Amino acid sequence: MKQSEKWMLFAVLGAVVIVGLCLVCIVGAVLVPMRWWSQGGAAGAAKDYLGKSAVVASELGPIREFGRFPMGSESTVNGKGTAHLSITIKGERAEGTAEVDLAKDPGKEWKVLGGTLTVNGKSIPLEGGPVSPSAPLNGLPQNEAGQPEDKESRDV
Repeated sequence: MKQSEKWMLFAVLGAVVIVGLCLVCIVGAVLVPMRWWSQGGAAGAAKDYLGKSAVVASELGPIREFGRFPMGSESTVNGKGTAHLSITIKGERAEGTAEVDLAKDPGKEWKVLGGTLTVNGKSIPLEGGPVSPSAPLNGLPQNEAGQPEDKESRDV
């Protein structure tokens, strides 16, 4: 092999290696956050809740799988968060979509506040877990008993 042929071979192999490394970095930068979004945090808490829900089991049968990527939003500020997620569920008898509302207090786990399961166009309410007294219901301030305050009784 001539000197010029060796140089061309090394240049082509170097370019292939660089392009391959760039592709690995790009794919990793996209898939790692998507995997975290679909497996951990609010999505993980929602899937755990739905997997244990008697309502979901009675309507869909035993769950075979959840959709890969939940749709919706998740917001966390200073450890306090809210989320609204839509997750597809495939059961042995039917398929459905669950819309779940979650809340998180600083230093605590995500808790399901409630939601709906939609199966064949029929909406079925889902009961939430215990609601933290500091989590507002429908955005309204709460009194000591955890009930929303009337507009008239609030100090402005």
